[in-house]
Amino acid sequence: MKQTHEATLQELDKTKYSLSKAEETIGQQNLEIKNNNIEIKRTKSELATLDIKKLALQEELYDAQNLLNSSQLKLKESEAQLLTMSQIESETKKRNEIYARFVKELQKMIDGGQLTVSIEAGRIVLNLPENVLFASGSAVVNAVGVVALTQIAHVLKEFDDRRFQIEGHTDSVPIMSSSYPSNWELSTARSLSVLHLMVKEGVLSTNVSAAGFGEYHPRADNDSKEGRALNRRIEIIMQPNLDILSSELPKVTQ
Repeated sequence: MKQTHEATLQELDKTKYSLSKAEETIGQQNLEIKNNNIEIKRTKSELATLDIKKLALQEELYDAQNLLNSSQLKLKESEAQLLTMSQIESETKKRNEIYARFVKELQKMIDGGQLTVSIEAGRIVLNLPENVLFASGSAVVNAVGVVALTQIAHVLKEFDDRRFQIEGHTDSVPIMSSSYPSNWELSTARSLSVLHLMVKEGVLSTNVSAAGFGEYHPRADNDSKEGRALNRRIEIIMQPNLDILSSELPKVTQ
């Protein structure tokens, strides 16, 4: 009986020891769980901070990309403007060379008072007074005018890449003619007479046009005889290169 009691006590001691060890293990595991929870909480906090930084970086990247896109667009615009300015500079240089050529080739007419050559608003203007080309109230080119226009046509036809407008102008004195109800008709008829002669002498028909302005584009005051004489004229105008100026120049001037 005594031996059984002792065996029971020994078994109880073993059980208590095992229970103590189990409690110690559970304590350690609980501590580990606590530490793990703290680490998880810290990691979540770090992740949240990283998410905030990520959003901030994404916003910075978005802003930087927009700035880059804007800079690239401005660069392209600047390059286009530089190209346009280069083209305009080239066109201006070519125009000045043509102007010098006109003056050289037509110097005798200029010296004789039959013609003036000028650059106005970027256009080369050949100005012939009425008395060189027409009788008063007539649109028929006289013999002197035929010689003068033939010489001019031989110069113009060398520039087959250029367009020319022939403009008729009068003074403000009303015309008394059944053929021409007003100065508009007279100025238009005169410009057409010059145009047909120019084409006959070899100027490309696709490169010339005619217009009549009557008395409405005067060069001088119509109150004086001298002023009216200056206003009665034919102008042959070399048009600028509109392929450059019409579409590109507005971009440069914005």
